[in-house]
Amino acid sequence: SSLVLATIGAFPLEPAVASGGATAGGVYLLSAKQRYNDRVSKGVAGFLALGAALENGDIDSVRAFFASEEVGSWKDFSAAGYLLANAFRRNSSTAPDTLPSVKKWKAYTAEVENMTKALKKKDTKKALDSYAVASLALDEYLEKVELPPGKDLLVAS
Repeated sequence: SSLVLATIGAFPLEPAVASGGATAGGVYLLSAKQRYNDRVSKGVAGFLALGAALENGDIDSVRAFFASEEVGSWKDFSAAGYLLANAFRRNSSTAPDTLPSVKKWKAYTAEVENMTKALKKKDTKKALDSYAVASLALDEYLEKVELPPGKDLLVAS
C-alpha cells in the first residue's frame, strides 16, 4: 500500500482532457485548421509548381512530387487535404462524403488522378490540360476550407 501511495504522489492526478472529436464544432475545427493548414498550404505550393515543370517537360520533378512523403508532397498533401475537408462537420453523424468541402476535395483529386494517368501514358499535353482543370478545382476546395486561392497562398509563404 505504501508503494501505491508513493506512485500516486509521484504522478499527481490531473483531469482527463479530450479533444471532443468531430462533435466539438468550432473548437475541433480550429484545432484541425491549426494542424492541417500549413501542410495543405505546402501541398498547394508543391502542386502549383508542377505547372511550370510540365510546361518545361521536367517530368522528374513531377514524379518527385508524387513519390515523396515529405510535407508538401502529394502523399502528405492528399492526407492533410482530406482531413482538413473532413473537419468541416457540424456534427458527428454527418457522413464525410456529404460535406461540401469533402466533395470539392474529391473533385480536385479526381483531376489530379487524370493528370497522373496522362503522365503514365507520356501525354504531356493531356497532363497539362488536367493540371489546369485540377488547379481550378483546387481553388474551389480552398474556398470551402476557408483558405485563400492557391496563387495567394504562394505569395503568403
